[in-house]
Amino acid sequence: MARVTTQRLNQLEVACLLIATPFLLFPSVLSVAALLILLAPWLLRWRARGRPTVRTPMDIPILCMLLMVPVAVWSSALPQESLRKLLGIILGVAFFYGVANTGQTRGWIWCWTLVLVSIGVGISCLSLFGTDWASYKMLPLQPIYQRLPRLFHNVTTYGGGGFHPNEVGGALALLVPVSLSACLALRSRNPGSTATDILALGADRWEGSTKRWVRPLLSRRTMLLLAALAFALTAGVFILTQSRSAYVGMAVGLIAFGVSRSRWFLVALLVVAVMASVLVWSVGVEGVIDSFLPVESGRIAVGRLEIWRRAAYLMQDFPYTGVGLNMFPYVGDAMYPYPSQGLSARVPHAHNNFLQVAVDLGIPGLIAYLALLVAFCACAWRIYRHSQSRPLRLLTAGLFSGMLAHQVYGLTDAITLGAKPGFVLWIILGMVAAVYHLEVDQRGPLITAKTEKTSRLVPSSHA
Repeated sequence: MARVTTQRLNQLEVACLLIATPFLLFPSVLSVAALLILLAPWLLRWRARGRPTVRTPMDIPILCMLLMVPVAVWSSALPQESLRKLLGIILGVAFFYGVANTGQTRGWIWCWTLVLVSIGVGISCLSLFGTDWASYKMLPLQPIYQRLPRLFHNVTTYGGGGFHPNEVGGALALLVPVSLSACLALRSRNPGSTATDILALGADRWEGSTKRWVRPLLSRRTMLLLAALAFALTAGVFILTQSRSAYVGMAVGLIAFGVSRSRWFLVALLVVAVMASVLVWSVGVEGVIDSFLPVESGRIAVGRLEIWRRAAYLMQDFPYTGVGLNMFPYVGDAMYPYPSQGLSARVPHAHNNFLQVAVDLGIPGLIAYLALLVAFCACAWRIYRHSQSRPLRLLTAGLFSGMLAHQVYGLTDAITLGAKPGFVLWIILGMVAAVYHLEVDQRGPLITAKTEKTSRLVPSSHA
């Protein structure tokens, strides 16, 4: 009975997340009802299991961040502007605990992996026909841009009303390594351990019914083909963004992913570094910069430094509360105008994830955010070291690489807390917490109990 109750609660929580997501991503008068819908499975689980949610190693940092969110709204000069980010943060935390609560079996872990891959496909399709594509940065892709029809207009306040390529690149930096790890996990042929076998367990209840199409759909070849197509689409759109910050982040993330798979990757990396050094020595540093970076890169660097300096000023002026969620473009322009940007310019964010968190939530919020990332890295490391499942280790490596790529991207750009693509980051955090609970936290007491039982059976040398 308890198992049936848990399964129904999991299904209910996923259904509530799906229902509430549109009303929290696009705030309206129904957003309050959406918050109540998110609260329903927590109350039911509290009544059925004695606790509203599972415990994770990331609970304390998340709680500290949530404590700073009302402070950030209270200190905001325009609370109505901060409300949108507030609802986005609540949605992200709800996804984190939704994944952590439902991910108590391997089948649910891989279902959430499928959700992440599908989100990557959705973002890629929307971005193909709704992004204000750059004419030229590093790669001559203008012929491709000219052939892409523009189907979405006035969806953002940027430029021509389309998505910003840098923001698309930062969002896809989270998802490309996950799609790659899903493809590699599906290649595994070990019975009972592959992602296909785990997903097939969820189709057992359909095999006796009329839905015979479920079994071929979950075959290894079919899912591998779909995963490969999803990876190709996501990676292709990521390349089209030509976001330098996202490119650097992805390079670092893929290097970490390659090292996690084989230490021989370090040897290949050393060879590439030697070849790059020879190229720089023969052509010269200025020649390499002129070949890969356009003329305006120097002006962009100056603009970044100017923005970071003003973000640091805001941190000094509002160290404990921050200026408020989504207040950087308003308070920053009012207190510290940008000479190089012009009087009418409005910089949307601090172009640095960590500075942006400090500006939004204050230094206590930044400390909580850093603690959350440290807890994430510790969980991923322990999963990789102690899990016996090779597909889950591959998945964890992909999740870690995506998070690393996004944080490196965030050193020179930012997707603010509560932004529309921000809930993807919380899903990745929740997946690592769920895999940690499944593969490490639950096995620890069992291993300890077996060790104690064995020690009692073996006679002591002093007896």
